[in-house]
Amino acid sequence: MKASLTESTLAALDEPFRTRHRGMSESGALSALDEFVEEVPVEVLDDADADVEAETEVLAERHLSRDDIARERIHSCEQVLGYTFFDKKLIKTALTHSSSTSDKHLDNERLEFFGDAVLDLVIREHLYHNYPNHREGDLTEAKSAVVCRASLAKASKKMDMKSYLFLGRGIGKKRGVPDSLLADAYEAIVAAIYLDGGYQPVKNFILMTLKEEIPSAIEQANSTNYKSNLQKLLQQQKLSLPLYRVLGSTGPEHSRVFEVAVFIEGDEAGRGSGSSKKAAEQEAARSALQNMGA
Repeated sequence: MKASLTESTLAALDEPFRTRHRGMSESGALSALDEFVEEVPVEVLDDADADVEAETEVLAERHLSRDDIARERIHSCEQVLGYTFFDKKLIKTALTHSSSTSDKHLDNERLEFFGDAVLDLVIREHLYHNYPNHREGDLTEAKSAVVCRASLAKASKKMDMKSYLFLGRGIGKKRGVPDSLLADAYEAIVAAIYLDGGYQPVKNFILMTLKEEIPSAIEQANSTNYKSNLQKLLQQQKLSLPLYRVLGSTGPEHSRVFEVAVFIEGDEAGRGSGSSKKAAEQEAARSALQNMGA
């Protein structure tokens, strides 16, 4: 007679069996258990829970599929990230929240710490090379806006990152996954990609996932400066308010560059270009301020 037993039943039957087979591979242990059960007297099996076989099969199925589920989750996540890991342990750790493991070496907090620095470097380098006419203060303000919690959480949500995270029971059940957790996971993934593939892959990932945040951050940094400063200057000099006129645009539909001129008292005072009309107006105002010696 063959049957499957729960751990409690097995414990009652034979302590030496569990000791003898502790540490054995899963398939080996199941095979040994089948052989052992054949030797168990029928009356002992009858005393066991009536649903023991079905219960154990369900538990075994869940246990056997846990690793498969994890591998499938990681594979799906890699497709979303656009990067395939050589070291799968890195991405597994990056996706593991501390609530799901008691081993602090297996959660993503250390990767989050490292990823924060990598993210900061990539964004600073990008801003430095791509916005040469912007002052340090504007670049610092833009950088802070790009790497803030809200921005990183937004990027994680677009990738549906919550579906790939390994979380403890109850996390996100009532109010959803917190933005802070999603932002931390983003930084952990940044570190994992850097450690696995180096600088260029992680730079590609960051700029791909935050590409919409960078222009708006630059525009926001500008908005507190040039246009308002120009208007204040003209008011002080009792001149009419500036008039901004779009001269044209170039580039494909998804990556337009607008050119704007600003006119003061009917004369062109400066020109500027940008990824949006507002950004171009800011650049035109900056140019006008320079031409006026302000």
